[in-house]
Amino acid sequence: MKALILSTKTGQGHNSASMAIASCLENEGWEAIVSDVLKSGKRNVSAPVSALYDNIVLHMPALFGMLYRAGELVSSSKRHSPIYYLNSIYSGKLLDKIKSTEPQIIICPHIFSAQAITRLYEKHELSTPSVGILTDYTCSPFWEETRLDAYVIPAPQLIDEFAYKGIPREKLYPLGIPVNSCFKKTHDKAEARRLFGITADKVFTVMGGSMGYGYIRELSTLLARKMPKAQVVAVCGNNEKLFKSFTGISNIIPFQFIDNIDILMDATDVLLTKPGGLSSTEALSKRLPVVLTCPIPGGEERNADFLSSIGVAEYAKTPESAVEKAIELVFDMRKRKKMIEAQEKYINRDADRDIAKLIIKLSEKAGGRQMCKAV
Repeated sequence: MKALILSTKTGQGHNSASMAIASCLENEGWEAIVSDVLKSGKRNVSAPVSALYDNIVLHMPALFGMLYRAGELVSSSKRHSPIYYLNSIYSGKLLDKIKSTEPQIIICPHIFSAQAITRLYEKHELSTPSVGILTDYTCSPFWEETRLDAYVIPAPQLIDEFAYKGIPREKLYPLGIPVNSCFKKTHDKAEARRLFGITADKVFTVMGGSMGYGYIRELSTLLARKMPKAQVVAVCGNNEKLFKSFTGISNIIPFQFIDNIDILMDATDVLLTKPGGLSSTEALSKRLPVVLTCPIPGGEERNADFLSSIGVAEYAKTPESAVEKAIELVFDMRKRKKMIEAQEKYINRDADRDIAKLIIKLSEKAGGRQMCKAV
């Protein structure tokens, strides 16, 4: 049995979710093919589109927020948006890939692939079953104009929002956001701290995703000043200028992009991070006190609002407030305990396995459904 997972590189969360699902499917004996949908057309547009996304988010976040809110206004289940037609351009080549791959099911962890597959359903009568994987704690623009067989959403509290936008309730599966299995494990704190050269009793970690987005420097230096006996780990991602700016600050330990962030979380007392859907879920799966701050305007603001509303994280809108909340969490054991209990209640650490089971069930239900009736 074979699954085709169509992701893309606009942010790392979609790829991380794809790999988590692929790993679980492979454990069930499936072949899981992860492919960048933006490489499907005559021209490989993955790199320029990803670079454009990164540049807008990093240098013009207000513009990104404006575009997101405009998307919310025009997005509808009753008509197609310009984004849909842009993703239709490469749908013919994508159909060729589907024909050559012959998957039993198609998985769409990004709106681009969901729209391209919708185009194939509507214009080419593709009948291979499909599943959308939503990686933000909101119904992001344009998902309601897609026509997939099932949609995995992050939480049952979001069902009404998705249904109101026009996605049929019977297609909604509130299984959670899939994360790598390493975020379900716990390493010894002392050993984890030795690995990163941490010697202090109190430890804060500040992150801003792969781009090093947000007030990482402000948060780190403010924490270092207010808690001089603590150590602050600043994860700068690919932002080399930010990384170099920490040179000579004694109680700040800077890192660039690291591939064992799960172990760093075990070394941490409190994490301060931007509220990416996937990265937040990774931290919450670790049952770690979290302060969400400096969201990318749009979906991440919705993430922060939702996650703070159910008590699994704090949301701070300024660096000063974030630092205050982080220090409070370090010393207030009862508050930490309450937050972690909420994480255990609301964040499904086994979402990857549950999604894999759903994929297998939907594929079996579809049986030998003909892949393409007519082209």
